[in-house]
Amino acid sequence: MKVLLVFPPITLKERYGREIEDVGGILPPLGLAYLAAVLEEHKCAVEILDAPALSLKVEQLPHEVSKRNPDLIGISAITPFFHRTLEAVEMIRNVCPDATTVLGGPHASLFPEQTLADNPSVDIVCVGEGEYTLLDLVQTIEGGGDLRQVKGIVFREKGQIVRNLPRKPIENLDDLPLPARHLLPMTLYKPLPNQYRRLPVVHLMASRGCPFGCTYCSNAVFGRSTRTRSPGNVVDEIKSVMRDFNGKEIQFWDDTFTLKRSWAMELCQLLMKENLGVLWTCETRVDRVDKEILELMARAGCWKIGYGVESGDQELLDLVKKGITLDQVRQAVKLTKNSGIEVGLSFMLALPGETPGKARQTIEFAKELDPDYAQFTITTPYPGTELYDQAKEYGTLIQDFSSYTIWNPVFVPRGYQDRDEVSEMQREAFKAFYYRPSYIIKRLLKIRSIGDLRRNIEGQRVTAKFTAAD
Repeated sequence: MKVLLVFPPITLKERYGREIEDVGGILPPLGLAYLAAVLEEHKCAVEILDAPALSLKVEQLPHEVSKRNPDLIGISAITPFFHRTLEAVEMIRNVCPDATTVLGGPHASLFPEQTLADNPSVDIVCVGEGEYTLLDLVQTIEGGGDLRQVKGIVFREKGQIVRNLPRKPIENLDDLPLPARHLLPMTLYKPLPNQYRRLPVVHLMASRGCPFGCTYCSNAVFGRSTRTRSPGNVVDEIKSVMRDFNGKEIQFWDDTFTLKRSWAMELCQLLMKENLGVLWTCETRVDRVDKEILELMARAGCWKIGYGVESGDQELLDLVKKGITLDQVRQAVKLTKNSGIEVGLSFMLALPGETPGKARQTIEFAKELDPDYAQFTITTPYPGTELYDQAKEYGTLIQDFSSYTIWNPVFVPRGYQDRDEVSEMQREAFKAFYYRPSYIIKRLLKIRSIGDLRRNIEGQRVTAKFTAAD
């Protein structure tokens, strides 16, 4: 059986809401690479078609799929790009009428029955983690078995929608093979300028799941049960990508890198012992760092940490169950700077209960903290989150999922007049933070190479896009 895994066509403008071509922002579909690796490990023929990286338009997809002539086609289904997924399925069905079409990912996992009921071109939906579900499905179809025995899928049988028993989360992540990056166009991936120092950058996940209860987060695929790969397994992958893809820098995509302090310490110590010379970045929470671990991370090659701060108003943080205090933010930023690690902070504008006055309080808090980078996204209540269920209590919410990119105002709290005011507040935030003379001077003083200069110029171009009027 020939399997083709597809990430649907999405432009950078659709992803970020602005034209930011030529400076980065194309990232690998690591989830598809994991699916492919498990299939390959079991001798299945599999390819990956990453349409955004290849700059494919949706009308070009049928030709690209048909020439590969797959028996089963798996397509990613993510909320803001779900309309593209459905477009792709319809077009693919026309050129590959006998192929089995399978959807997976957060949106499909949340609405499997509805997806099948509304879209006859979709045959099967995988719910949750897909690696062993897809393998089981492929082997069952190939062997002529009963689909009712495949845990973790919802499918159509004789006009009826059948939901099978769920599949348990993968307990030992070390059992998974390394992602099949050789099936991806690795030379085409490049983060935004403020997210790297050295190219090529390779993205890596060392854990799955998040135990925290922030109301705006969805756990549709990985759940709240946290599972972590062994430090040795992670270092083996780093060695592999340095050898096979000339990786110079690692970007960890874990929700909370230092969630398990002893694990993070062990990984850093192993990186130092192996003396790989690789740079890396990660994200974590302000209440999960201290002086000792930050200094160790710096010695192990970490050059930047991203923290989700969200707001400069404690009441708003409590309302979305962030579980941190403003003083914890101040302390973490101070300790991180003192360790020599750069700081990236993310803030969410238009949270429930926010007014323009409270938003400006957040902007002032960002300026007080003075991180190396600040990101101001717009609150997006995704389906499946507590915030989505509560949105109407705090304001108005549009149901056009194609706008749910975190860069478009889909939720308007009662403190704002309309969506335009939310967008204007985002532009104000970027201007107020990045156009300060003190910030510009600080960035100029950190330039040490032509590469640094180029990244700062590209970063300024990106900032200009986010401060320009629509």
